[in-house]
Amino acid sequence: MKKFAVIGDPIAHSLSPMLHQEIYHQLGLDASFEKIHIKPNELHLFTNSNELDGFNVTIPHKQSVIPFLDELDESAKTIGAVNCVHKGKGYNTDWIGFLEAMELNSVDLNGMNCLIIGAGGAARAIAFALIKSNINSISIKNRTLEKADALVQWIKSMSNVSVHTQQQEHFNTQISEHIIINCTPLGMWPETESIPMIIDLIHEKHVLVDTIYNPFETKWLKFGKEKGAKTIDGLDMFIAQGLASADIWFDEKISKKINLETIIKGLKLELC
Repeated sequence: MKKFAVIGDPIAHSLSPMLHQEIYHQLGLDASFEKIHIKPNELHLFTNSNELDGFNVTIPHKQSVIPFLDELDESAKTIGAVNCVHKGKGYNTDWIGFLEAMELNSVDLNGMNCLIIGAGGAARAIAFALIKSNINSISIKNRTLEKADALVQWIKSMSNVSVHTQQQEHFNTQISEHIIINCTPLGMWPETESIPMIIDLIHEKHVLVDTIYNPFETKWLKFGKEKGAKTIDGLDMFIAQGLASADIWFDEKISKKINLETIIKGLKLELC
């Protein structure tokens, strides 16, 4: 039996085991998937001593796991964050999951102006995906201006996309971007009352994308929907990045063989 897992701190909220067990069930694969709570000071030992056939990485280890890996694929190296590990090699499938989710929800990114809220590993993966999609501009809004500026400089170093930091005073009075993507944990279970931005600034021409999948519909997305905006939850992205990880672990296009609707229905039942 092949053994897989997801590691993080915290990790109790993760639905990755349910996602992957459903994949294995549909395809008749002899494999298991568990969630393992790994604290930052345990990461080095775990990475070098586990006997898993592959594992996913979530908050807060996506960047700190890198020094303990043997090598990185090109996207993980560029993004500077890893969410999938196989045989000592780190991969990033978050950006793939984001693009799959946009396609599934009929969002054409070509020529769009985008606002990313957050500046961590998830924000880098989304920025990487946006650059690949020929968007017009990217704005970065983050609680820490220094981290926002660092992300802006990183985007400039690898593309010709127009990019800048969204200053607080401008952020409170206008949002000209078409697509707004929350790459922070604000609103994630159990802190479900948090929202990543002032909701009064949202209108019907916006597309709101949340990378959070638990709860299924965050308070931010609910408010956005009431304002007439198109909203996209994090579940589609979560499923797509997980399927991309399975493709890597089994070295075949498993993602093309599963019944997606069955997976979505099953996961929705577990979400608050």
